[in-house]
Amino acid sequence: MKNSIVVKIPFSYKGQFFEPKRRIDLDEWVTQETPVPMEWVKQVAAENGIGSYSYELEVMESSELLFESPTGLAIPFFDEVTGHFDFEGFKQHWQQNQSLSMLADIHQSVFGAPLDTDSKVYQAMLQAYQAGQD
Repeated sequence: MKNSIVVKIPFSYKGQFFEPKRRIDLDEWVTQETPVPMEWVKQVAAENGIGSYSYELEVMESSELLFESPTGLAIPFFDEVTGHFDFEGFKQHWQQNQSLSMLADIHQSVFGAPLDTDSKVYQAMLQAYQAGQD
């Protein structure tokens, strides 16, 4: 879990305040190509002893998801003041990092030298890679 963030769901129920939380593996999330899953709410509930058919879960499902404690590439996409996380920005950055890593490996195996990201060769490889993705 190189890139992760903690999701927490603060809510009040029967006059009590709850703040269940769970660490989410963002590397796993980004490869699934799904929007921020409501399944996380159920995972947070289960990990914190909240039943899958409980009123607490219903309240959680209508509550705002907040985030904290990002790791790895997730850090710059987290707003500490609001507790919000830029999932789309993280996903784009993560994908760019993955493509750079792959292109660097290809360049190393073909040319026997590290890839210079300022070179025309890198730009050509990146454009070819992106064209293949479309």
